[in-house]
Amino acid sequence: MHTGQLVRRLRDDLVRHGAEAAVHDVAYRTLNFLLDFHALRGMTVRLRDVRDPMLFGAPGFRGRFVDAAELAHVYAGAHELTPAFLHEAALRGDRCYALFQGEALASYGWYSESPTPIDDTLLLHFDRAYTYMYKGYTVPGYRGMRLHAVGMCRALREFTDQGKVGLISYVQSNNSASLRSVARMGYRIFGTVYLIRAGGRLFTHATRSCRDYGFWVAPATKPTPLIR
Repeated sequence: MHTGQLVRRLRDDLVRHGAEAAVHDVAYRTLNFLLDFHALRGMTVRLRDVRDPMLFGAPGFRGRFVDAAELAHVYAGAHELTPAFLHEAALRGDRCYALFQGEALASYGWYSESPTPIDDTLLLHFDRAYTYMYKGYTVPGYRGMRLHAVGMCRALREFTDQGKVGLISYVQSNNSASLRSVARMGYRIFGTVYLIRAGGRLFTHATRSCRDYGFWVAPATKPTPLIR
């Protein structure tokens, strides 16, 4: 990131998120200019953590689980649903919970019961008592309506009914907007996984609290598509 971009980013973060978040974001991005670095904030949410009943309601929208074959038939190549991603997700048995307005797809999120790739070389592991939520997406024309949060809350209710403790996921530590959004929904941060890739080697460190959630990252045994 060039100096001018850093200054603009710092100014924007100061206005939106405050000084601490702004400095962290710029330091994070500067470090990534030097090497491939990531800090993943692990988080969980249980049904009892969702305090706002409005997060389960979206008038005019219906939600349901939709299988990869249906998505491939109607939406393959659109809304970040590539054929390769849909194929891999189906092989793992991952499930998609989507919101529709009429027949139009408005928002979706994916849910996994097994270690899941976060990029083309890394797998995220987690306690199977939880369901891992990833790849949330809202169609541009429907953004700003909290549909992503509504979809997660409805899916959380479904998985809780099936015996799961809750949802588990992560947000990059410099993504202040997302961190605030998930906190409002009820997510709680439990720890951080640090990743550094340099000189063809991977270095990872999970903070001690991550152990309670079986939350860690390891190299994939074979190349996998980018699906984060």
